[in-house]
Amino acid sequence: MNLYEVTLHGTESVYVLAPGKYRAIELVDDYFADAGESKMLEGENLVVRQLDPSEEQILRPEKCRACPLLE
Repeated sequence: MNLYEVTLHGTESVYVLAPGKYRAIELVDDYFADAGESKMLEGENLVVRQLDPSEEQILRPEKCRACPLLE
């Protein structure tokens, strides 16, 4: 299994364990469809990044990576 960060519309991130990138997208899509938000993954505002769970890291959503920490 791999760890993926799926960022939607540059604001919200979902972290998923999945065997591959496309399966991670399918799982997030199913999750939002079950919640009644089936249009969450529509459009081009989707970023999928594979994370390395063996490295120490602070998980920050895409919109926060560009922000200074002390702002």
